[in-house]
Amino acid sequence: MRKYARVVILIISLGSILTGCGNIVNAASLIQAPILSNVKENEINKELKEILLPGSEFLVPKNSQEKQSVFVDDVDKDGKSEAFVLYRDMKENRQVHLLILKEENGKWNKMLDIATNFNILDYFRLEDLDGDGKKEVILGASISDSEPSKQLFIYEVNGKELVDKVNRTYEWIDISDYDENKKPDILILDGEINKSQIVEMSNYENKQLKSSAFININSEGLIENVVSGKLADGKKALFIDSALGAHSMLTEIVAYDSGRFIKIGDENDGILFKAYPLYSRDINNDGIIDVGGMYIPKGFEDAAMAEIPFMYIYSDYREDGTHEIVEERYTDSVQHFYITIPSKWHGKVTIKKLDQGVRLIDNESQENLFEVKWINKGSYGENKTKLGETKDIIFYADIKEEQSISKENFHLLKDEF
Repeated sequence: MRKYARVVILIISLGSILTGCGNIVNAASLIQAPILSNVKENEINKELKEILLPGSEFLVPKNSQEKQSVFVDDVDKDGKSEAFVLYRDMKENRQVHLLILKEENGKWNKMLDIATNFNILDYFRLEDLDGDGKKEVILGASISDSEPSKQLFIYEVNGKELVDKVNRTYEWIDISDYDENKKPDILILDGEINKSQIVEMSNYENKQLKSSAFININSEGLIENVVSGKLADGKKALFIDSALGAHSMLTEIVAYDSGRFIKIGDENDGILFKAYPLYSRDINNDGIIDVGGMYIPKGFEDAAMAEIPFMYIYSDYREDGTHEIVEERYTDSVQHFYITIPSKWHGKVTIKKLDQGVRLIDNESQENLFEVKWINKGSYGENKTKLGETKDIIFYADIKEEQSISKENFHLLKDEF
């Protein structure tokens, strides 16, 4: 099954669609809806309760920036708004529906209800793709989560009809201005593993997609994570993390330059190609996507792969392929914590495993830089320095003197997400 690390699907029960000041809420109030007046919210909510059958599920696109189920806009610029509602009909094999309401004389009337014949909602967006002032309706869906190939539809609203203009396969899509000409570009990743996989940039012209650039990516990679973001020098790029072989991962960085796509960096540099999966993301919230890599600490060069406590590094890349480490950390995925390494010790730390603990050691001086131990809560003594705790486990330091790496560098993985 292909996984996309930075997307979440959220399903909302009928009756909690629009509330308060424009929020579409579930129990955790995670999804932000368009900001509407209270009157407009109530009208849409009332109409949906009358139209939709009990038990219908409202859907959030897995791969979209707008994490919401109801989109309101005047897409055809006729002075009357449309509400686009994404939901699943539980009585029709759980297929995805697109319901459209039209605002007329202060009321919201059902305009269309389209059954997509797909079960998974991947993408939805309202965007003026060709610059004519009217917005197209872009929808992507698939049969199942395990099916990498999806179907992309681009519709136009014509009166009370939704006209299908584009219908094609894809695996991942992003709409953004990659060539910096102030117009949206449609970036599509598509293909078939072990045959050919490409990144293609197109524009929507004359009611169809016109390809302007493409580049081949590794055909053997099983794509697990795709992120659109910026390089360290501000250039927009696509970061594609793909599984290779039994456990390795390759990150391919694709950028648009002077009318063509280029790949950034050396794919054998130990950061782009790594022994185990480590996804690209903005780890320090500076707006730049960081590429994850790893290296074997001193003393573990001949150890079995499963026994190596890899040190993780995250690097910023520039368009010329140069890169700089922005963070290094030791991560214990079994105990679910990590320790960030100060920059003066980057590449200079090794690991000593303890019974119910671990130490970070300076390679040269053999100084103990940091120690963390863990114990069941019922066995913990209060005379130790607590670093963190979970439901059942307490993490602590057993060393009385101050350590070279601050206890503030200890983090639980759950706190990061």
